Amino acid sequence: MSSFSDSVEAVAIALESNSKKFEELDSVAGDGDLGITAGNIAKGLRAGAAGATGDLKADLALIGREIAKNAPSTFGTLFATGFIRASAAVTDGNALTNMQLGVAAAFDGIAARGKAALGERTLLDALHPASEALRNSQDLQSGLNAAAKAARAGATATALMAPKHGRAGWIGERAQGNEDAGATVIAVAFEALQNS
Repeated sequence: MSSFSDSVEAVAIALESNSKKFEELDSVAGDGDLGITAGNIAKGLRAGAAGATGDLKADLALIGREIAKNAPSTFGTLFATGFIRASAAVTDGNALTNMQLGVAAAFDGIAARGKAALGERTLLDALHPASEALRNSQDLQSGLNAAAKAARAGATATALMAPKHGRAGWIGERAQGNEDAGATVIAVAFEALQNS
C-alpha cells in the first residue's frame, strides 16, 4: 500500500470508528444520520483509493466522485466537493505544498457549494483553521500536527455558535452547547491524517 492509500484508509477507519459520536452530535439538532453518512464516505474513500494511479490530481478527483456516488447526502456532497476542488488545485510540487493548496481549495469549494461562511457553525469552522495551520507550516508532519490541533479547536468552538444552515438553523437553541457534527468529522479526519 502506498503512503497515499495508507492515509486514505486511516481517514476511512476514523470515520467508521467515530460514527456513533457523529450520530449523537447530529441528533442534537439534525436528523442523526451523519454516522451513516460517515460510513458511506469511508466506502467512497476506499473505492477511490482502490483505483488510484499515482496521479494526485486524478486520484483526488476519483475519490471525490466515489464519495459523491456512495454518500449522496448533503454532507457527502460537500465532502466530495472538497476532494474535487482539491484535485484541481494540486500541482507537481511537494507534499506540503499540495496539502496546503488542496485544503485551501477544498475550503473555498465547500463554502461556495454550501453557501456558508465562517462562524455559522458548519464544517468550515474546523476546515479553515486547519487550512491556516497548514499554510503556516514548514514541513508536512508538523503541518498535519498543527492542522489536527486547529481543526479540533475549531470544532470545539462551534459549541458556542448559533447555527444558520439545515435543520439546526430551525432549532438553533437546541444545538448550542454541543459541537457541530460536521466540524467534528473534519477534526477526526485531520487527526487520522496526523497519525497516518
